[in-house]
Amino acid sequence: MKQTEYVVATAADREEIVDFANYVFSQAHEPHDFKTLLPKAYADHLPELGAKHFLAKQEGRIRALVALRPLELRVPGSLLKVGCVGTVSVHPYSRGEGHMKKLMAMMLEDAAAQGYDLLMLGGIRQRYNYFGFEQAGWAYRYHIAESAVRHALGGVDAEGIAFSALTEDRPEEIDFACALAAKRLMTGVRPRDRFLDIMHSWHSDCRLIRVDGEMAGFIMGRGGDGEGGEITLAREADLPRVIKALFEKDGVKRLEIACGAHETERIAILADICSGRSIGSVEMINVLNWPRTLEALLRLRAGFMPLEDGAFTIAVGDEPSVTIRVEGGAPRAAEEGLEPDLRLDHLTALRRLFGLEAFALGSAYKNWFPLPFFVSPADTF
Repeated sequence: MKQTEYVVATAADREEIVDFANYVFSQAHEPHDFKTLLPKAYADHLPELGAKHFLAKQEGRIRALVALRPLELRVPGSLLKVGCVGTVSVHPYSRGEGHMKKLMAMMLEDAAAQGYDLLMLGGIRQRYNYFGFEQAGWAYRYHIAESAVRHALGGVDAEGIAFSALTEDRPEEIDFACALAAKRLMTGVRPRDRFLDIMHSWHSDCRLIRVDGEMAGFIMGRGGDGEGGEITLAREADLPRVIKALFEKDGVKRLEIACGAHETERIAILADICSGRSIGSVEMINVLNWPRTLEALLRLRAGFMPLEDGAFTIAVGDEPSVTIRVEGGAPRAAEEGLEPDLRLDHLTALRRLFGLEAFALGSAYKNWFPLPFFVSPADTF
């Protein structure tokens, strides 16, 4: 086997990184163009790639790579430093040589050194369990068919709803959408100068929603494939009219809208409209900073489900124990050096504190878990 060096990419690697990713994913799936698929990370106009890349090279040529895109995740009272892992790829001729194990370990060490609170990715569960990732959070998925629109929304007037593409030609509309996105209760920070790149990733379109002539929200989606992607509105009460307009004016035949547990007003509206509903995990995560992550997401949970007061100390693997205290419904989490009431290995802790298993198996303590982790598709890698 040829000698391999494992390095962090430099600006000189930019074009080869894109070419390599295009080749590997096009070989495995349908043709890929990462510059248009993920403009938030690979667009030509970016002064540098929007992610840090860890490379395996042989004779100067890339044979495998892992990318880490930084994301500031805003939750009530906190700003979590999140790393989005993606573009995980190995050249077809170099598989089985152990490159992915080396690169993932390199990325995890770097992320810990950079002070990331947690990492997230999408992918095959068992493959990423080896690196400390587990499925987390939960989303309510509401399925809406034409029959539901005809019956549940029969009396709803959609005439005043209009959709138009968000473009730089109308900067005031982008300003509005960007400001509205920032008001979401749990959201990635989306800088104004990167907003369209973020919203157009994964071949999504992004359109302004007007209600009776006034700017009222925006919708991110993939051209009528039935997934809402993200619908953000200034007034949730407008949602039934927007849904009906998507069916009547946009040619939508079916729609799926995912909600985080904290989106209680939206959940109440969709419960009356939907043809059916399901519940499922959100992303795979790996928690690096347990006190900050636990406290932030407990604070989010407290916003829609009052927490019982109490104290509980948990230890994850060989890491220092974390004591969680809830006083007057307000949570805190910190390393206090106390003996743990419960010790769990890393993956079991993720399942019991963040996963759907907590509903069936019971939580570690009181009504605090599972934690309501939820991200929009716009905020993934």
